[in-house]
Amino acid sequence: MSFAAEPDQPKIVLEQKFDVSAEKAWGKLGTFCSIAHWQSLVRDCLVEERSDGIYRVVVMKNDTAYTERLETFSQSDRSFSYSILSGPLPVNQYRSELKVESRGSESKLVWRAWYTVPEKGDSQKIKSDLESLFRNGINGMTALLHS
Repeated sequence: MSFAAEPDQPKIVLEQKFDVSAEKAWGKLGTFCSIAHWQSLVRDCLVEERSDGIYRVVVMKNDTAYTERLETFSQSDRSFSYSILSGPLPVNQYRSELKVESRGSESKLVWRAWYTVPEKGDSQKIKSDLESLFRNGINGMTALLHS
């Protein structure tokens, strides 16, 4: 499934400019388990290649874990997308895309997420919590790119 062809609008879109080239940014952010290097809430990340795809298990510092599947990966577009198959996130059908775009000698990260909120879920709180999680990750990416 191509996320670029998705008809629905993402619920979250965060963009961040970095004062490093897209190649450098992608080199540090463009692997499926790079999350362990820039998301301070992550304790560990393990990639598993299974017969039906590539998965990662992301273990958080609070001992919760997420199982996620790589849906698309493009070295040339500097992007990948993934879905969350299990974990404590209070949403359904979560999928996300990270893309690093070239802006001359700089780069821009575009991080988008699609999901549905369960019937009794608080959609405003969920969106706020996810945006905070994304911002925390972007802060970690900025620190990683300047280390």
